[in-house]
Amino acid sequence: LTLIGVGRDGHVGSIYPDIDDTAATRAVVPITGVDGMGQLSTKISLSLAAMRASRRAVVACAGKSLKAPLGKAEAMVRALEGPDETPRSFPVSALRETATWLLDEDSAMLLSETTTGRVCDP
Repeated sequence: LTLIGVGRDGHVGSIYPDIDDTAATRAVVPITGVDGMGQLSTKISLSLAAMRASRRAVVACAGKSLKAPLGKAEAMVRALEGPDETPRSFPVSALRETATWLLDEDSAMLLSETTTGRVCDP
């Protein structure tokens, strides 16, 4: 089981939009970049390929805040319905067809009925 959280920008693990590692085929990839404190850091992340190859992958998405009153609802539309999204532009979209999606009501509120019926259990 691989439990995967997702950011509003579509990142999963440390696989962020528009980085070369979205196409990595190795199971684990090193990610080097500037952290939130402005320091250069290196971390490791499962690759999208490894996430897709999991026997069972679950993408979990929940919550909202004053800073993000829609929570991740817009991100879920891009992830599950965005016709122009690619793993490079919105990494979690790579899991669209292979993962089980666990969304709270707020995260699912902008999805079409077709998508909601496909990814959400009543």
